[in-house]
Amino acid sequence: MDRHVDVAEPILSGEEKENIDDVLTSGRFLQGPFVEEFEEKWAEYIGTEHAIAVTNGTAAIQLSLKALGMEPGSEVIVPSLTFGSTATAVVHQGGVPVFADIDRELYTLDHLDLERCVTEETFAVMPVHLYGHPAEMDEIRDFADAHDLYVIEDAAQAHGAAYKKQKVGSIGDVGCFSFYATKNITTGEGGIVTTDNDAIAKNLRMLRSHGMANRDNHVTLGYNYRMSELNGAIGTAQVDCLDDLNHRRREISERLLTELDGLDWLSPATVRDYVEHAYFWAPFEVHPDKLGMTGKDVWDTLREQGVETRHRYNVPLYDQPVFENHRGFNSEFPWSMNPNTHDYDLSLPHVEEVVGNMIGLPNHPNLTEEDIEYVIETIRSFEQSV
Repeated sequence: MDRHVDVAEPILSGEEKENIDDVLTSGRFLQGPFVEEFEEKWAEYIGTEHAIAVTNGTAAIQLSLKALGMEPGSEVIVPSLTFGSTATAVVHQGGVPVFADIDRELYTLDHLDLERCVTEETFAVMPVHLYGHPAEMDEIRDFADAHDLYVIEDAAQAHGAAYKKQKVGSIGDVGCFSFYATKNITTGEGGIVTTDNDAIAKNLRMLRSHGMANRDNHVTLGYNYRMSELNGAIGTAQVDCLDDLNHRRREISERLLTELDGLDWLSPATVRDYVEHAYFWAPFEVHPDKLGMTGKDVWDTLREQGVETRHRYNVPLYDQPVFENHRGFNSEFPWSMNPNTHDYDLSLPHVEEVVGNMIGLPNHPNLTEEDIEYVIETIRSFEQSV
């Protein structure tokens, strides 16, 4: 197969290299002007008072839980379909993940399942804006307020997404972003936390730098989670490009969703009319009962034909050994600190229907017209080629 279409590709403007050269010339690699500029730009873009840059998206979640004051054994409600670090970050901070089902149409956390999940030990709800589509934040926020819970937005896949004209990352108590290499924009590796709360922001800045109030005063147990100047130099250039990059992602994704609509074995994901989708994925659900093949089979076959797709989250989080077997710290900590039984013997109906059958088609802004046509033609002819 001569043609090959990548599923993801970092997009650089050229300014990133200039900024990196400036860092190398200055010799200042930590806590310099580029990280500060990146934080200021991101806070302005999201619409929050603060943005605190850290080493990665997982660190962003861990620091947020710590800054909010989660106690050992506290529970955090998370969706069952997402990347594992949403839940492992909870365990790393001494919390117990509680797995909720997903919305059958959006694949995000199902707010209708929250009542089943909440207990006296619940500390927070963590919706994930999966694939770039915002979760149903009004209902989640209302539920959290009624039960006096924090809302932590995992926006690692939703740079620039908006819910009812409000940017994700500004709706909950904190928002956590990742800038891994394949995200809508990248810093190479990195993360950031957004919040309007001055006290939380102060805690986050202290916690990311060894828990120090100043160089000689360790106030609390902190971490070395500071973003480097090299990452900040890339990030501050990338922010300026995000809207244009997302516009192109949206054009490609909506074209794929439109032109592939009507295939009985492949369904485009639902998009609510009151959201702005970031399209980290162009997500589709494979229906094995119509095709006789699973999502993994489709992924393999498309790859053989030169079309890379995303095929992830193929095991519900509650079936992952780290959670099933309570592989946290010694003596089953943090589960041992919680009075409730968490054996994770679950079979949640919506996630069980979906798991293993989601694919994401190529939609990055570097795709050519020929690439897009080839993806569409390959999918359309798929039934004849298998």
